[in-house]
Amino acid sequence: MDFSKGVLFDPGYSKFIIPFSPNIDAAHNMLFSIKAPHQRKFKFRTMYPQLLKLLEQNVSFYLGCLLWAVFITQNFKDSPKEILNNSFIGKTVNEEEMLFEVNYAINYIDKLKKDCLYYLGTKCNLPEDWTEVMTVYKEFLTINNFLVNAATTVDIKIPEQIKIPSKEELSKILETIETVLKTGELKELFKVKNFILL
Repeated sequence: MDFSKGVLFDPGYSKFIIPFSPNIDAAHNMLFSIKAPHQRKFKFRTMYPQLLKLLEQNVSFYLGCLLWAVFITQNFKDSPKEILNNSFIGKTVNEEEMLFEVNYAINYIDKLKKDCLYYLGTKCNLPEDWTEVMTVYKEFLTINNFLVNAATTVDIKIPEQIKIPSKEELSKILETIETVLKTGELKELFKVKNFILL
C-alpha cells in the first residue's frame, strides 16, 4: 500500500460487505411465511449455512476495522498521517443509528443459537470470540465519537481491551489485510486477531 499521501479510512473492505440486518430480516420473513412447522425446519436447515456466512463476514469486517485502526495508529505513531476519504468527518451523527448494525449483530448471535436448538435440535458451534470482536468494535466507535473527528491517525483512540502489537506483528497485520483485499475472504483476518485481542 502507498501511504505517501495519507492512509485510507477504509482500506477496501466495504466492497466485500453485504448489508447484514436487511438480509437477515428478509431470510426470517421468508422462513415465517412457511406455515407448516416441518417445512419451516427444513427451510431453516437449508438457510443456516448462508446465515452463518453472512454473520461471519460481518464479524470479520468489524475485526478488519479494528486491525486497520491499530495498524494506522501504531505504524504512524511518530509521523502521523492524514486519513483520506472519511465521509463521517465533521458530521452530526445519531448514536442509535450508528450502533444499530453492530447491536443487531450482537443480539443476532443469541437468536441464532436459539434457532439452531429449535429448528435443528442441536447447538450452533459459533466461535466464542465473535461477540468479543463486536463488543470491542462497538466500544471503538463510541470512544471515537463515530470517527467524526478522525482527520489524522493520532485522532483515533484504541479501546483498552486491545493490546498493542509488536513491529513484526504490525507488518503481518498489513500483509494479511493486503491479501484479504485481493481475495475478499475477510474471515482470514482472524489469523492475526490474537495480535490485538487475546
